[in-house]
Amino acid sequence: MTPVATYEHIIDELATKDYVVVDGLIEPEILFELKTELLKKHSEEELKRAEIGNGANSSVNDIIRSDKISWIDTHSKVPCEQAYYQAVHAFYRYLNRTCFTGISDFEFHYACYEKGTFYQKHLDRFKNDSNRKFSFITYLNDSWQQGDGGELKLHLDGEVIEVEPIFGKTVIFKSHLIEHEVVENHQQRLSVTGWLK
Repeated sequence: MTPVATYEHIIDELATKDYVVVDGLIEPEILFELKTELLKKHSEEELKRAEIGNGANSSVNDIIRSDKISWIDTHSKVPCEQAYYQAVHAFYRYLNRTCFTGISDFEFHYACYEKGTFYQKHLDRFKNDSNRKFSFITYLNDSWQQGDGGELKLHLDGEVIEVEPIFGKTVIFKSHLIEHEVVENHQQRLSVTGWLK
């Protein structure tokens, strides 16, 4: 599928369902390099306990979430991070041009869920900050199997969609509309997660 065809598919799905699950948006070699970079940060203990809330209202809360993260610099000089951001930028420029979404910024972090970790049901938009328009998750788990846990559950009106965190799969959804959760993990689960703003 050409990039334009992929973008059009994403736009159609977002327009009709408010979410989309797509394969192949990011090149596999970039994903493998991102995984290597994430695992390097993990081994060097650069990942920090994720917090809930923002600004002065942020805090660690083990009851709600127990993953670890490392923010990716918007101006990163790491080649795979640059390449990922170029792919994200190409997509949202097309989205702006065709749908007038007005996206002008983004933020992403690496996320690592170890065995036994989770994230309770929540929305990705803060009460005091409505900038996040689309949530954007790309999975880096090349050996994930059923039973490993860590599925993403999207809570829609009267329906729950379960997404397996398989390598190369990208999930995009409207941040202010879809409550979601990460179910308890039984193996290490890796992703790049962020928001278009």
